[in-house]
Amino acid sequence: MDPAQPSLRIYREDPSPSACGLPEPHQLAAVELLRLATQRPGHRCLEPFSRAWFEEIEIKRYTPHGVWLRRVLEFTRHPGQSLLMLGAGLGTDALQYHRHDVQVTVCAGPSDQPELVRKNFELRGLMPRIVHLGSESILPFERGRFDLAYVNLLYSPPTDPAAVAEELYRVLKPGGKAFVLAPALYDAGFWQSILMPMRRWYRPQTDLSTAPHYSARSLRRIFNRYTEPRSAKRHLRRSELPHLWRFLPVSILERLMGHVLVLRAFKPVSAALENIAIEPAA
Repeated sequence: MDPAQPSLRIYREDPSPSACGLPEPHQLAAVELLRLATQRPGHRCLEPFSRAWFEEIEIKRYTPHGVWLRRVLEFTRHPGQSLLMLGAGLGTDALQYHRHDVQVTVCAGPSDQPELVRKNFELRGLMPRIVHLGSESILPFERGRFDLAYVNLLYSPPTDPAAVAEELYRVLKPGGKAFVLAPALYDAGFWQSILMPMRRWYRPQTDLSTAPHYSARSLRRIFNRYTEPRSAKRHLRRSELPHLWRFLPVSILERLMGHVLVLRAFKPVSAALENIAIEPAA
């Protein structure tokens, strides 16, 4: 392969991460790129966990199938604000916020890889702010600390999402905004199993995530204390659809059967009165 003409298609397995207790590089890449588990890894000779490897993942995460992420997660709209991030993955989204002057705090739970988030930042000459969690349902921050909250339920869901939603409500400022990514219950795989039940015999459908799936109603129920909830489905590749469906625009189909359910909601401004009520009298 001519190193002067790289191809943005491939990943190479490396046995060293497994020895360190990390998943294989191509598996980590598939998670970050929101790919189905059935898709095969490529064979590009990039050194795993090098700057080039992280940069390629960054490029492919947002184009072409993930172009919605930049718009929905509002990377450019909150300069000078503070963000609490749960489920940061390799830290690709955290980098986007950081580049636009958002003060990012990454919370790392037992199933996260904070060392990879740190390396991703350090290779760009940046220093991430990482806090290790002893308990998913207890965040070590005072009330009203953050302007924004980011929660990724796609691959490392908490054992009690309702408790996490309540803790996020506590640490958000009144008027603060929450972004939630979760596996969609009524995605392409669900509708294929209903409308084309025989297809599973010759082409089994694999879910994007093995985490619990949510409908828009069930996700809003978990974040029921938040106001102005807006939910939408996103992320769908044409190759994941039956041939008879592929003539329809993917931009329309993903809103009907996308794999990722996105929720955006606010902590009500009236919550400032709750803070006054709970403060001890002087």
